[in-house]
Amino acid sequence: MQNIPMFTGVHGMATLILKEIPISGLAYVLVRSVWKDDLAGLLAECRDFCRAAGAEAVYGSWETRDLPAAHAYDVLELTLDRDRLPPPPEPLALTPLTARNGPDYLAVYNRCFGKLPGHASYGPKDIQRLQGKNLAFLVYRDGVPAAVAELGENKLEGLGVLPEFRGLGWLLALTALARLPGPVLSLRVVSTNERALALYRRIGFGGAQVVSRVWRL
Repeated sequence: MQNIPMFTGVHGMATLILKEIPISGLAYVLVRSVWKDDLAGLLAECRDFCRAAGAEAVYGSWETRDLPAAHAYDVLELTLDRDRLPPPPEPLALTPLTARNGPDYLAVYNRCFGKLPGHASYGPKDIQRLQGKNLAFLVYRDGVPAAVAELGENKLEGLGVLPEFRGLGWLLALTALARLPGPVLSLRVVSTNERALALYRRIGFGGAQVVSRVWRL
């Protein structure tokens, strides 16, 4: 299912994220502009369109503005001065993403993130986008894929550990973050992901800034 970059309705314009509907049943509405101050009308249009497309739940966001709906979660950006990053007591072996181990990466990533609100599932195009850039990694345990990590420019883009290997998060986060060169490291996490927030707070991340607010339509 394809996203609609610019959905034009009677009451305004929005981006509709529909590609997650077949996977998680979730759709997202990103408000772009509202006409005649009828925000509620635009959201109703978008929600009904997403429902007709098969969405079981629809979430909406207009950057950090409030929407006339039930608040679901916030997307937070946390930062940490690199010189305060604890060294990993036992660095994990990170296996770079390649075309060959791409299926393992997809399997772990999508199990960890595919059905979580605020996260997108990955497909073959994402493997092509990431491979060879030394930004995405797998962790294996006895030959079994157990976790993934994805880096950006001085940013931790994603960190996922399968439930059966829970406990690797601390070492994986420290090992991955140690690869980032900049003086200030950052990451984004949804406010309802209490386990991840506790991990990042334990490492020393702070200064939570709300990047966007998300509401259930």
